[in-house]
Amino acid sequence: EREANLTRINPKLTLNLPGIGMGSVESGIKTLPGVVSRNELSSQYSVRGGNFDENLVYVNEIMIFRPILIRSGQQEGLSFINPDLVSSILFSSGGFDARYGDKMSSVLDIKYKRPQQFAASVNVSLLGASAHFEDRSKNQKFSIISGARYKNNSLVFKNLDESGVYSPMFADFQTQLTYQLNSKHNIGAIGYFAMNKYTFKPQRRESVFGSIGQQYVLNIEFEGFEDDRYTTFMGAVWDTWAPNEKTKVKCIYSLYKSVERESFDILSAYNLGDLNDSKDGKSMP
Repeated sequence: EREANLTRINPKLTLNLPGIGMGSVESGIKTLPGVVSRNELSSQYSVRGGNFDENLVYVNEIMIFRPILIRSGQQEGLSFINPDLVSSILFSSGGFDARYGDKMSSVLDIKYKRPQQFAASVNVSLLGASAHFEDRSKNQKFSIISGARYKNNSLVFKNLDESGVYSPMFADFQTQLTYQLNSKHNIGAIGYFAMNKYTFKPQRRESVFGSIGQQYVLNIEFEGFEDDRYTTFMGAVWDTWAPNEKTKVKCIYSLYKSVERESFDILSAYNLGDLNDSKDGKSMP
């Protein structure tokens, strides 16, 4: 289904797609034509050869900023978008309306649910957990939907080329409140808090490369550790007035704050040699 060069995606599909960690909306976006991602641990993607920061992301018409300067997919925590709260997903890889903004690559338009009755869910796995609840007041004017997530990829990181002690911890919480003043006027608010911690004490890395006739092995020994912390706050309120079917006026006020701290204290020494010599027990140059 396409609307003005926008592709509509079923939100339920994003929860069932296979991948590392819990389901995410970005995992579904990466399966579309023209969308490329170089790391399945990351929610970042590029469209039609563009950069990773050229993609617009909106949640309830609020622009979402993604300035965290991660260096690798292992450091990245949870995406802002909580799939348990999503009601509709629209994506365009080009040719979208001017109302979305002036970035050239793509636009991801997310709408969160407007609950009609009480509902809740809990998901638990070896890599994390998530929970959400939604409800609506008896007079049908006030609604709330909230979700919390926790993610820990330690089991996955143990199989990477770099062996060591991985201590990642990613958690977030967000909530949305809406109130219908009358048939033409409603107000709402959304709040978000995320705390991402990534600590890594590398010990050793071994990489093999070369051709069929000549292969080499690279061994690296490490000392020290890496400690990264990203804390993000986001809040927004909106006021919508629709005097008639053809007119809608909406004012949005949003605040975003991110505190990033990266600490590196790592020393390394490497040894490069022939893979066949190392298997025969000979000394490596």
